[in-house]
Amino acid sequence: MASNVTVKSVLEKISVDHLECSICTNRFRQPKLLDCLHSFCLQCLQELRQSQDPSGTKLTCPLCRSETMLKGSGVADLPNNFAFSALVEEVTMQEKLLEGQGSEIKCQACDEKNQAISRCMDCDHFLCQECQKAHGRMTLMKSHKIYTLAQLQSGQIVYKSKLRDEVPKCGKHPDQNLNVYCNSCEQVICTTCSVLDHAKHSLTGLPEAAEKCKKKVTEMVQKSESTKTELITTIKEMSKSRKDLDNMFANTHKKISEKAQQEITKIQEEVAKIQKEEQKLKQETDRIYKDRVRTFEAAQANNRKEVTQTEHKLEEVKQLMNQASCYEILELEQKLLHNLSELTGKQPQQVPDKLSFMDFEEGKRSLGRLILEEETKAAEKQSPRPARSCVKKKWELKTEFKNFELGNNTLRHVSALSDNNIVLTTWINALFTVSLTNSQHTPHPIPQRLQINGLTDLRCIAVSMDDKLLALDGRVVKVFNKQHQLLHQFTPGRGYSQPTCLAVDDSNLIAVGYTGKKEISLHNPDGSLIRRLPAPKIEDYLTMYNHRIIYTTDVTKRLVCVDYYGASVFSVDMSSNMQGGWGPTGVCCDSDGSIYVAVFGLPTGDILHYSPDGKYIGCVIKECDYPRGIAFTSDGDLVVAVGQSVKVYHRV
Repeated sequence: MASNVTVKSVLEKISVDHLECSICTNRFRQPKLLDCLHSFCLQCLQELRQSQDPSGTKLTCPLCRSETMLKGSGVADLPNNFAFSALVEEVTMQEKLLEGQGSEIKCQACDEKNQAISRCMDCDHFLCQECQKAHGRMTLMKSHKIYTLAQLQSGQIVYKSKLRDEVPKCGKHPDQNLNVYCNSCEQVICTTCSVLDHAKHSLTGLPEAAEKCKKKVTEMVQKSESTKTELITTIKEMSKSRKDLDNMFANTHKKISEKAQQEITKIQEEVAKIQKEEQKLKQETDRIYKDRVRTFEAAQANNRKEVTQTEHKLEEVKQLMNQASCYEILELEQKLLHNLSELTGKQPQQVPDKLSFMDFEEGKRSLGRLILEEETKAAEKQSPRPARSCVKKKWELKTEFKNFELGNNTLRHVSALSDNNIVLTTWINALFTVSLTNSQHTPHPIPQRLQINGLTDLRCIAVSMDDKLLALDGRVVKVFNKQHQLLHQFTPGRGYSQPTCLAVDDSNLIAVGYTGKKEISLHNPDGSLIRRLPAPKIEDYLTMYNHRIIYTTDVTKRLVCVDYYGASVFSVDMSSNMQGGWGPTGVCCDSDGSIYVAVFGLPTGDILHYSPDGKYIGCVIKECDYPRGIAFTSDGDLVVAVGQSVKVYHRV
């Protein structure tokens, strides 16, 4: 067990891979250090130079392709990696001791080649039994530290190379040690050099200079670690974006297939055409998806490569700082700082967020189109509407219905059917229908009260393009056919959230508003949730037109429009357009996209007209009592629910 501990304690200093030259794959022999901090055997580097450019002044690292400038005698003048040399010697000796080869170690103190039984740490010699006794007899050697091979093998004593204690000599004065650091020249010198050549320079003792160098390296290591962290964070974020792209890609495929299936069911003879269009869209989707995936993967691969290179470089710096002597550290200071500076300057390769977005928009005359980026300002790109949406029109009262017998109840919401009938709700759970078809021949038709099974807490209604009646009954949306039979129902809210308003568009998508939650939920015709959109200050009225949701806010007096992704199209302050009004209530859109808003207040309410992009055009109906719900009929008349009556206006 003890021998295993010894092996581990030695090898923990540096991995076995670091003890092997990457060129010859053998353990280092006279390792030399390149500017990029990679080490190779002297002979390997000499052969490498011959293969690259024998007369050149540069040497390209075979691992990272960085270049090292050669000076003087070329490869021979490169810095020695004494730390690696010492480790190779220590690991080799420890392995030799542990692998049962101790008997092959001979005495180094005599010529008899006797088997060694111990080692003198002071003489750095293995000793046989006789030489060990001689050490004990000689006065000068009695103080030497001698350990048996068994102590070295058991791990009690760790073999340490003398290379670690070797003090470098001055190149100009071989008899003197390098013991002074010149800050001006940034090199280690001897005492004689400090007097002769560096007398006017800034000089520092080696321990102090080494501490300053270590501090600089430590700071750069911390910055490099931050760069590594940023790279790793970018990889994680990009992986999430890639996952979002995959999900949206799958959803887009699903939507395309669903829409294609609907069209095939409706128009059987156009099956081949729709399938061809579907295939074209999918091929385009596949092409774009693959292009974007390649972009993500290329960026990820580059960032992973940078992380790997950064990790390797940091590991090399850490190993060097842990194993090298202060002389080596100071000699290599500029190389260390240069390499670390390169690491801190690296920036992660980013991919724009918009490349993770992909969707499919259904069409009316075609299958649809791909949307490759969020069209938050799609309204600004659309063609202008017919001129009438931007021109103030005159309206006059066409007819009025009063025979509702409501008592203290009042009308609240109104919707129009395709046969020119209208449906109305009251504040207190009542539903009425009125036929406008014969209103000219029957000036005062009697409203009919509808009794629909299953409606117990009616709050709001809406009518789809195919005359399905949608009713908000408490927290549940219920869908009825023309005969008022329940087709299906769903609960749109989360938890105990109470929906307050309801609308349906030309594609039968359903929007449900929540005053308490300040949000709108968008649903497919079957009630499944598409997404939830923020809707600050939303209250009791909203409408849908051309992939937009428009609603009013009574308290803040605003007209707000968002697209189906929740992006704001416009938010208009109506305060200056209302004359004494309490606040806006009902809202609806004409066939050209122009917006009409009912204003409830004193002295009596008005109807205001806005363009499709939210510009105020004017007040088109004045003093129409206290309007709440408003809607357009199929003939283009404007129906207004006011108190206990319904007023119908037409253009003049």
